[in-house]
Amino acid sequence: MAGEKRKKELAHKITDLIHRLPLFPHNIDKLLSTAVKPSEDNKEILRLIESDPELRTELLQMARSYYGTVGKIETIEDAVHHVGLQALVQLIGISYARNAIQEEFAALKYLNEYIDHSEDISISCRILAEICGMSQDQLEIYTIGGQIHDIGRLAIMVASNRINVHVLGTLWDRMVSVVQDEKLTLGTDHCDVGMRICRKWNFSSIIQEGVLRHHTPLVNSDFSVAGALIFISHFLSVSDPSGEILSSLLASEVLAKLNLAPAEFDKARNVYKSRAQNSIG
Repeated sequence: MAGEKRKKELAHKITDLIHRLPLFPHNIDKLLSTAVKPSEDNKEILRLIESDPELRTELLQMARSYYGTVGKIETIEDAVHHVGLQALVQLIGISYARNAIQEEFAALKYLNEYIDHSEDISISCRILAEICGMSQDQLEIYTIGGQIHDIGRLAIMVASNRINVHVLGTLWDRMVSVVQDEKLTLGTDHCDVGMRICRKWNFSSIIQEGVLRHHTPLVNSDFSVAGALIFISHFLSVSDPSGEILSSLLASEVLAKLNLAPAEFDKARNVYKSRAQNSIG
């Protein structure tokens, strides 16, 4: 009984924390809420951007900074060509999410660990999406999903007053069991909590799905591409296992669903190592 009471108390604290998280500025929130509608009209998204000079300028500056192509992106059409319209909208959303995370979860002593881990997964998602031959728009959205996939961890840590605990990504050999353990001990898991935060902030349904399914990309016959990319991305930055070991131990079905052979996974890891070294250099 005491355990169930604690679960209910934590659930209430998490719900209250999500409720108290700030919304983005009105024009950003309106842009995201329009884009997230199942029947969204790209013309309406473009109309919102073009009718708001401040928003248009912010999007252009962000696209230029993101791609390092100042002078080549002069119009929203140029930005859409380089990034994709949906990805451009999600990109400005993640920039405001980063600010909110820094402010709302500042009490966490090791918040920088979350930031570093999220960046690793984001880079890995991009590499996998490239190797899978995905479109530019898909590639950018999955990259953004990697940046925010673990935000549910932060909410649970703050709600349970574990502010001095290290914020670490899940060890590769516990990718499946961790959400089961969380549900048993907490009554919820960080994937569901993260999805609820992304839904509040009107991130795309693809990002919401990726956050929700990044530990459970394959449930019976139900496969989530977004969840699978984030799931597999957790294996790119570890020193072990190799593609062959990964395939035989855990993720053969997920890799197969993504049409990734073990050799292609090894290629992705080599690309990750190269990019990581370049970023350090």
